[in-house]
Amino acid sequence: MTAARTPISADLVLGRIVYTLRQAARWMLKGLLAIAIVFMAGVIAVITAAAGLFIAAVAVLLKLTTGKSAPRRPQYAGGETNESGITLEAHRTARGWTVEPR
Repeated sequence: MTAARTPISADLVLGRIVYTLRQAARWMLKGLLAIAIVFMAGVIAVITAAAGLFIAAVAVLLKLTTGKSAPRRPQYAGGETNESGITLEAHRTARGWTVEPR
């Protein structure tokens, strides 16, 4: 028994070549899209890091330039006399402000 041979036509060969080229183009586009996504993720990471460094630099500059000249709250508040004649004095403690009679 011999196998039946089918003739190879130019249209069949051309159709196979076009199909193969389309598949190759499809895979190349998927690869380019993947590379573009990874590249954009890297760019976004670098921009985020730069913004963080910029914010940190501004915070350090603000701390250095306003450290000593900034007005502070007084540690002792002036005495105040109530209607019964007792003077109360407030001072700052570790737990907050404390008011004591003088």
